[in-house]
Amino acid sequence: MRTNHITDATKIMILAAATLITCILVMLGFSAMRTARNLNETAIAQMISLNNDLKDSDIKWFDHCEVYGSDVVNIIRKKLGDFEAEETAPIYIYVKTMTKENTYINGTQIRSLQNFTHENYIKPTALFYGELDINENDVLLGIRFRQK
Repeated sequence: MRTNHITDATKIMILAAATLITCILVMLGFSAMRTARNLNETAIAQMISLNNDLKDSDIKWFDHCEVYGSDVVNIIRKKLGDFEAEETAPIYIYVKTMTKENTYINGTQIRSLQNFTHENYIKPTALFYGELDINENDVLLGIRFRQK
């Protein structure tokens, strides 16, 4: 008949080693979880930034760029054309020509932009320098165009 010749001291050493190995594995698991959480937060922040860039991509190319008056009229029509007189668009468009400056916040004056007898007329072949107005949270507030 076989008998177990492991002493109590040996059993205690095996139990201590198993406990130590278990603690190390748990610690590695928590460390991996912390790293994954940080990676996840970074990925989410980058996706939000990419989403904002894609959302404003049709506007961002106006920043520090020379465009024609026809482009200015088109962006006003595109971004503000759906807003009535009592509404305010989420962005403004400021236009300074040689004779007048105006800030557009809705689509009420779009027809006057192409009427050459009106004071708000924007000449389609005139060159404008565009700048974006972005706050400290990278939110687009508006676009400023100045005639050259």
